[in-house]
Amino acid sequence: MKDLFFVGALPWWFILLIALGALALLIYQFLAFRQRLSSRQSWLLISLRGFVYALLLFFLLSPGLVEKRVTRLRRPLTVILDSSQSMGFPASSNQSRDARQGQSRLDLAKEKLLEGKEPWIQKLAQNYDLRLYQFNTRLEALGPASLRQLAAQGKGTRLIEALKEAGRDGGAQAGIILFSDGIANGENRSMNDSISFPVPIFAVGVGETQGYTDLRIADLSAPEFAFRGRELKIDLTVQAYGLAGKTMPLHFNRGRNLISSRDLTIDRDPFEQRLTLSYTPKEIGPHSFTLSIPAQAGELITQNNQREFKVEVQRDKIRVLTLSGSPSWNYRFLRMALKQDPLIDLVSFVFLRTPTDSVDVPDSQLSLIPFPIDEIFLEELKNFDLIFFDDFSYRSYFNVLYLEKVRDFVRVGGGLAMLGGIRSFDSGGYAETPLREVLPVELDGKGNFSTGSALRGVLTASGKTHPITRLVPDLRANEEAWKKIPPLTSLNRVLRTKGEALLQAAPDGASGGPPLLTVGKFGKGRTLALLSDDFWRWNFVAVGEKESPQNHLKLIRQAVRWLAQEPSFEQVQITSITGSKTPGEKMDFKVRVVKDDFTPASHATVRLRVIGPEGEQIPIGDAPETEEGEYSAEFTPTREGPYRLEAEAHLADKLLGRDRKNFTAAFPFGELEDGRARPDFLQRIADASHGEFIPISEWNEKSLERVTAKLERFAPSQVVERRQIPLWNSLWIFTLLLSLLGSEWWMRRKWGLV
Repeated sequence: MKDLFFVGALPWWFILLIALGALALLIYQFLAFRQRLSSRQSWLLISLRGFVYALLLFFLLSPGLVEKRVTRLRRPLTVILDSSQSMGFPASSNQSRDARQGQSRLDLAKEKLLEGKEPWIQKLAQNYDLRLYQFNTRLEALGPASLRQLAAQGKGTRLIEALKEAGRDGGAQAGIILFSDGIANGENRSMNDSISFPVPIFAVGVGETQGYTDLRIADLSAPEFAFRGRELKIDLTVQAYGLAGKTMPLHFNRGRNLISSRDLTIDRDPFEQRLTLSYTPKEIGPHSFTLSIPAQAGELITQNNQREFKVEVQRDKIRVLTLSGSPSWNYRFLRMALKQDPLIDLVSFVFLRTPTDSVDVPDSQLSLIPFPIDEIFLEELKNFDLIFFDDFSYRSYFNVLYLEKVRDFVRVGGGLAMLGGIRSFDSGGYAETPLREVLPVELDGKGNFSTGSALRGVLTASGKTHPITRLVPDLRANEEAWKKIPPLTSLNRVLRTKGEALLQAAPDGASGGPPLLTVGKFGKGRTLALLSDDFWRWNFVAVGEKESPQNHLKLIRQAVRWLAQEPSFEQVQITSITGSKTPGEKMDFKVRVVKDDFTPASHATVRLRVIGPEGEQIPIGDAPETEEGEYSAEFTPTREGPYRLEAEAHLADKLLGRDRKNFTAAFPFGELEDGRARPDFLQRIADASHGEFIPISEWNEKSLERVTAKLERFAPSQVVERRQIPLWNSLWIFTLLLSLLGSEWWMRRKWGLV
């Protein structure tokens, strides 16, 4: 194909002047020829000369020819198949209408590409530079021979991310044909103005929306921790599709125990309802909860009808009960130390008279209330974290059987502190009670209460490192602080120490002596014995001697926290759970272990086990020691769900302690939570990229022609080669000009003009 063109080197007005001059010259020459020749001869000569003049003017315009050669290229085209797990759902929601029952969405997409004598995939490969990919959590090249074996196994659908990557790899001339159900659960789960695509995308939607049936618990929001005695709230959304007109129960369980149940009436399709449930935990520790709705007939997914989660219940405040035998300085400063701590909730009773004391007024007129024995020991005891017996003897107030409740309270995890005085330990008759086996000192009924001697509290080896007696972090400074604490004047003497002695009562200036402060364990609980009734001097006298009263206050508060088993005072602590917490990927656990004196426990035996989502026990075995007192282990969860790690440490066959922490293993995508096809999302992708959305039922020869036409408009797939040929130096043009001039000269000579 050739086209004429003009370079136009001379100005148009100059060429116009030449043309007018040539026309005037032709008129003048015609008039001159008419005087000597006939009209026919004159017109013939003037015509020849006019043609020559016109030809010369034509060459003044620098004419040429453009030769075009069109070459059609093979356009790059990318075909992407979604191979995530949701593509394994049935392609048709009405399987009875499908001759191949159970055909998945991915099977239908593969069938469209492979059906016919000449499969679509081959047609595309003939006309395009075809690139075939599959994607789920990442984009991967796929060989045509592997297409039949492609399975829907991907754990997620990074749809937007895969399209962007494929668009960059394909180049500016490419197009993308996408086969997907439209589910996107990557970093980008929706379309917005900031998302753009470099090439047009032709989205072929797989999966029906009509007739889809599913019921799911979505958007569960529960706190990771809660406080005992305080209401916690759980927010959730229930969604239903294809179940209008049905009523079904929602069960809220803790473990296997039903907390509450509520009926849900599905009054529309689709259905969505936001709910809030509440629960008030009464126990400290991990709580496992389950929300569930019975599976309905025709549901595509049933695993999303149930959600499990765990909440760590902690103390809001440490609840302390004190029983004081009489008002005293000791009671005053003990109460002051406890009341000044905002994390302690104190309930105290001071006994001013015994039931046998006679008074001259009716009980209704007394301002004093009788001690609520039954309410305290039979009903409310479980709601406290620890009890102080402050110079208190039970013998005048209640039967020894109530002390069995105190023993059981400690055995299951409560704390007991007995403070000295004339009514405590052997002097209070406790050697004949169930508390004899609970207290951290040995009672034989022969111990006495003595006064009058100046006794100073001296740290034992355990006391130097124990968190109760660590008044300052530095060990040497802590010993100096204890040397400045005022001496005491009273002491309850006991047979021996059963637990760990932290302080010894030594004469002023001496070392060693009988136990003054002893701690121990009983069952799951902890106990403390402070064998004096005038440790108030550590506050009152210290102020008089211009020393700090904070040592006394800190000692009491640290004793309360240790007895209440605050996490920072535990001998076994799970310090970290690290890793992706994704099924199939390794996680790391670290555990810190200290001895009874709170020094690092080397060569301890640390056993770990994991409680799985269905309560199965998965032993990890003994954790090796990596640093002094630090132990580590590995674990790989196999499936999604809530887990609990439990650690237990022993040293020389002695139990040091236990700890447990909750964690959840889950894939970051939630591929099987909602299986609805999203044709509207695919439509938005196609519109944003200037492509087209095509339901898979309409994928045929005509739809492919539309794809080809749109791609051609977007970027033509042909190359035009142009070559310019100037005419002024053409031999045949020069020959024509000479022929015209020669013919005109020959005619003039023949007619006698030359």
